Amino acid sequence: MFSMPLVCILLSVGQLVQKGYSVTMKDNSLKLIDKNQRLALKTPLAKNRTFQTDMKVAKLNCLSSIVNNEDSWLWHYRFDHLNYRSLNHLVDKEMILVVPKLDIPDKFYDTCLIGKQPRTAFSSTTTHISKEVLNVVYSDVYGPLEVPSMGGNKYFIGFLDKFSKKIWLCLIKAKNGAFDIFQKFKFFVEKQSGKYIMILRTDGGREYTIRVLRSFVKKMA
Repeated sequence: MFSMPLVCILLSVGQLVQKGYSVTMKDNSLKLIDKNQRLALKTPLAKNRTFQTDMKVAKLNCLSSIVNNEDSWLWHYRFDHLNYRSLNHLVDKEMILVVPKLDIPDKFYDTCLIGKQPRTAFSSTTTHISKEVLNVVYSDVYGPLEVPSMGGNKYFIGFLDKFSKKIWLCLIKAKNGAFDIFQKFKFFVEKQSGKYIMILRTDGGREYTIRVLRSFVKKMA
């Protein structure tokens, strides 16, 4: 015999009001009235000054899933969709003792393949060698953030110097402000270091367009 564990759920009065309920707290009790002016809930004030009530669930709804019973799939799921080559490598090196030698299945799920797709590599035509500061600078824009800053910024742009590994972060309100920040960043770091940015590496996003960069370079020349 076993008993169901006690589950405590907090009810949001604000959300109930938004859904059309009305709440009254009077005479050390709380009343919840629905849209049709019917009493939906009444509960007394507890000793800890909270309103507590016992609610019975009329019907239990459970979500179920079907799992392939083959050992290969089960261990693939248990190791967070790790590929079978790596799983068998762990077995061969005796790094895990409970997993048997797995057969690679013929079928793969599209969602698993999509989730493992790597990001497109940077172009190999640009050299990665950086012998001094500002030879190669990486930049990217991150966002939008769920909660904007006090100044209303929803994005931030980052710059990484390949040689020194120094990072600069700047807040921006929108992506289209990235190039303006880059111009200010370029002027600031070049004046401080006495060096010049030789290569700017990005992921090819719209924050930096070829037309805008070419126009900026011509002005600096």
